[in-house]
Amino acid sequence: MTFIMVAPNGARRTTHDHPATPVTDENLIETAISCYEAGARGLHAHIRTKKQTHLLDVERYESLVTKLNERLPNLEVQVTSEAAGIYESDAQIDLLSRIRVPWVSVAIQEILRSQDPARLQPFFYRLLNKSRVQFILYNTDDFKTLTALIHKSIIQTKVLEVLYVLGRYSDNQESTPDQLDPFLDIRDRFKKTCNPTQEMICAFGKGQIPCLLRAASEGIDLRIGFENGIWLPDGTTADSNAALVSALVELLPGRDA
Repeated sequence: MTFIMVAPNGARRTTHDHPATPVTDENLIETAISCYEAGARGLHAHIRTKKQTHLLDVERYESLVTKLNERLPNLEVQVTSEAAGIYESDAQIDLLSRIRVPWVSVAIQEILRSQDPARLQPFFYRLLNKSRVQFILYNTDDFKTLTALIHKSIIQTKVLEVLYVLGRYSDNQESTPDQLDPFLDIRDRFKKTCNPTQEMICAFGKGQIPCLLRAASEGIDLRIGFENGIWLPDGTTADSNAALVSALVELLPGRDA
């Protein structure tokens, strides 16, 4: 069955963009509950300051994960390490080195900024041995970089999770289903060196759900939510993240809502 993760806020969208964007831990927990009831089984978590800006904070993240586990023990919670134009890679590495959570996401092109990749081998070794790690790939160059890191044994893992991002660098951050094709092509070209054991997709803009449906047909797991788009398939604005999840579930073939 296709795994659905909700990304309900991201690093940038605020209540000024959509009033149902969760910007406090309490908002995020209530959103997680409604999205779980709609069919999501994972949560991609971002936390915010009181001014609604993106925040990387070990204690806040660990507290949020604990609260979510208490309310929704079957929900799989993933913590982001996104820089969002605020943090340098050293701060991201520090967070990931200290945090104790089951699952984290790491953008390849962000974590390597101003770093000597060879010196990151001990960091990746420790990280991959204490948490699940999902590597975020914005384009096929990121896939090639990940392949090189694996080939050089800088990243050593038998379980390789990736997230393909569609539309991040397109005009107006709009995605189309055919943007998945380059990722599938390069995955097949490099499968002897870099063969993901779990693949997931997210897609920006009004094309979010059509792109996710295409990915589901390829056996790829799905990430949906206000982080990437607030629109339903008919182009209208969704009332909530749960409404997006429900719309996706209804359109997935053979999916039990």
